[in-house]
Amino acid sequence: MAALLAVLPLPAHAETSPGTASWTIRKDHWDQADEDGFGRFVTAIGESTCADPGACFESAANPWRHTDPPNFSVDGDCADFIYQLRAYYAWKNGLPFSFAIYMMPLGGQNAWLEDRRFTRHGNMVIGRLQLQWQTSTDPVQLFKSIRHTVSTAMFRTDSAYDHGFNASDFYSPRIDRTGIRPGTVVYDINGHVYYVYKITPDGKIHLLDSNPDRRVTRTVFGRHVPHNAPFLGAGFMNFRPIRLVDYAAGPGGALVGGRFELARNNQIADYSGEQFFGTEENPSRDWTKARYIVGGAEMKYFDFVAARMAPPQAQAAATD
Repeated sequence: MAALLAVLPLPAHAETSPGTASWTIRKDHWDQADEDGFGRFVTAIGESTCADPGACFESAANPWRHTDPPNFSVDGDCADFIYQLRAYYAWKNGLPFSFAIYMMPLGGQNAWLEDRRFTRHGNMVIGRLQLQWQTSTDPVQLFKSIRHTVSTAMFRTDSAYDHGFNASDFYSPRIDRTGIRPGTVVYDINGHVYYVYKITPDGKIHLLDSNPDRRVTRTVFGRHVPHNAPFLGAGFMNFRPIRLVDYAAGPGGALVGGRFELARNNQIADYSGEQFFGTEENPSRDWTKARYIVGGAEMKYFDFVAARMAPPQAQAAATD
């Protein structure tokens, strides 16, 4: 089944919808400047007063709002909102974008009967949207596809799956001010997901989300986001780096056709499993036996996160 569902094209259109700008890729990968720009975009949305996804995209926090086609609309819950913000930034900046569309529940034959949003043993990607980038690709259709395809099931997967089309859309980052940043995602295994939109000087991690009733709200990371197993994808995650390969040069600098490759964990500078396995040796790789030590002091998980995110001067004082 995995082989059959590996690559699914987005239907191309002979003509784009009225008023719809096409999605043209002009860079074959996201570099650090792109990631930083995306973080600033998420921060602006978070710090705005927008109260629903549509209002967020139409607000002054979105510098590209005046370039949207008339038939463009966004209306999504928490999972949709995560992918829509990322896809939108990629669209407006000529960057590649891909996402998982089918998830296989793990844990044996009876696992197929489970709701994929709440599987006991997590999920694995078995279908990924391989977009056939042409000048006729319609972004409005892509956003509709996200709305009807994505759920929190896409987050409920182990970032150890990092190979080929089975790779998770996300990876587990190092817990510090480099790995955790605006644009980082936080997954609550009870069925909710947030964006980190800012980290204040005192180390507090501020979160942005859309809800089932489409209210956009803000909160602060804490114990209401449970710490749990890596196979459930719990906690912090960043979008996995993606690269377009085997493409052809098109008119006006467009990159046409090709396929996507997702980075392996060992190719990602800030990849780390420490949020699950601790800072100390954990030969069994058992998340329940993780030990967290910062500045010589052993602490519980949430205290560990707070210590790592604390202002640099506070971290230095703790090690004196």
